Amino acid sequence: MQSIVAAAVSIVISTSLLGATAPANVKQPWEWTAQERADARHDPAKRLERLRGDDAERRMMRVPNNSGPRVADVIDGAKHPELYFPTELFEYLVRYSFVTLPEVYPHIVHDRTTDLFRNPVDWKRFVSIVSDYVKFLKQEQAAASALDKPAVTALQSSKCAAEARALREARRTFGRTRFDRMLYETVPGGMKTSFSMDTDFETSIRSALQREERCQ
Repeated sequence: MQSIVAAAVSIVISTSLLGATAPANVKQPWEWTAQERADARHDPAKRLERLRGDDAERRMMRVPNNSGPRVADVIDGAKHPELYFPTELFEYLVRYSFVTLPEVYPHIVHDRTTDLFRNPVDWKRFVSIVSDYVKFLKQEQAAASALDKPAVTALQSSKCAAEARALREARRTFGRTRFDRMLYETVPGGMKTSFSMDTDFETSIRSALQREERCQ
C-alpha cells in the first residue's frame, strides 16, 4: 500500500471548507495540474517553508520539536490541499467512507461539501459507483492486518484499475469539476502526511505521478 509505505497519515477532524473564501484570481486546489502538484512537492524552498510552518504550529501547541523523529517534509491538507493528487484524495474518501469509518466519515463529507452530496440521492449513486472498488480496499485492509505483504502487492494492480473505473464514472455522473471540487473541499482537511529524512523525493514524486496516470 503506497499510501502506508510512503508516509504516515493522521486524521484531523475539521469542518473548514477549503477554498470557499479564496480570491477569484487565485487558482483553486482542484484546478492544479498533476505536474504543478509534483513541482510544488519537489521544490526544496517550499518544503522548507512547510517544515517551518509545522514547527511554528507545534510551538504554539506546546509540542516539543524533539517529540518524534525528524522529518524532511510535512504536507498539511488543511493548509496545502493542492499538493495532494486527486487519486490520493479519492482513495482516502472511499476508504474512510466505506472501510475505516463508515458510520462517521459520510457525515463529515456532508458537513464539508458546499454542493455535491448535500442531496442523499447523490450519495446513493456514489455508493453504487464505488462498490467494486470498495471490495478491493476491504481485501487490502484484511491482507494488511494479516501482515500478508504478497497479497497486498498482488492487489495493487487490480485495485488501481477498480479505482480508475470508479473515478471516471463518478466524474462522468456528477461532472468532473463538481466532483473534483468536492474532493478538495472535503478530504484534505483531514490529512497530514510526514516524509522521513531518508525519503527519496525523486522516486516518491515520480511514483505518485505514475499512480495518478494509471489510476484515473
